[in-house]
Amino acid sequence: MNAQRWIERWNAFWFPPASPLNLAGARVVAAATQLFWFMPSLAHQVNLASKNSEFIDPQPIIRVIAAVIPREALFNPTGVTVIWWGTAAAAVLALVGLFTRTSLFLLALGYWILIGHAYSYADVHHPQALWAIFLMLLPFSPAGERLSIDALLRRRRGAGAGGSEPAAGRSELVMWPLKLTHVLLAATYFSTGITKLISGGLAWMNGYTLQNHLLSDAIARDIPIGVWLAQQYELCVLLSVGTILFEVFYFVSLFVPRTAPLFFLGGILFHVGLYVTAGHPFFPHIMLNAILLLFLDPAWFPNRIRRLEEALGRRPAGAEAPQPS
Repeated sequence: MNAQRWIERWNAFWFPPASPLNLAGARVVAAATQLFWFMPSLAHQVNLASKNSEFIDPQPIIRVIAAVIPREALFNPTGVTVIWWGTAAAAVLALVGLFTRTSLFLLALGYWILIGHAYSYADVHHPQALWAIFLMLLPFSPAGERLSIDALLRRRRGAGAGGSEPAAGRSELVMWPLKLTHVLLAATYFSTGITKLISGGLAWMNGYTLQNHLLSDAIARDIPIGVWLAQQYELCVLLSVGTILFEVFYFVSLFVPRTAPLFFLGGILFHVGLYVTAGHPFFPHIMLNAILLLFLDPAWFPNRIRRLEEALGRRPAGAEAPQPS
């Protein structure tokens, strides 16, 4: 296969023409989720800043900032409060799509700083990593082309200048943030599954390993359903095998798109199950799988918007969205 054919395949994967509605929908869901669910606790941030005179294990972004701004000048109760409210304000602007690129960047940067600050005192976790990366991808994409105040203002300026309202066409720059998130999720799950097999071998699927993990986590967190599940040996064997198969073969969804919705739905159920039985709060992974389930298919969400417009009488029934020439 010649180089040109590889380039065409590469572009077909990362840059397929798609409606900006897909990325706009992802932006709305991400900003709303960040604003109403994933915002770090302000009280916790203030408590850390007020009770610690120095960082114990400063995270990379905090090291960069501290190299320019002294810790006591920014990472104090007043400073972290300003950062928190600035991040929340950016989330609101990103949600409604006003100054979309700037607000998305400030939202992602603020979230990175708050998470980095919280983990700079020797209590480091990792559930937020992929979500933080996803947020930082959005400012570098046309996430504000639809479902935004920016788009409304552009249409009004065009109409006011005597031009026609711009057609809602398709763009080759819409899907790459979602595609990259999909790849990162697949790599994360594969790494987790392979690590289990390398460290425990096939014994990880013998049921006893899962029973032990479930019992210790459920008792420590007082989760009755987890304690009950830990006593069901046959079910633990099935869940152990299912966990390995899901994690190791999640990458199949990259190459067989028809299987992707099943893996995304499986990811949602997998992490919900982890939370209700063992208390592991991988909520960002739940939301990333949900966003991919809703918006990675180039046609599903735009078709739902088209049907809604038809129901509201804004588009003639059966009319297709105009395509670019």
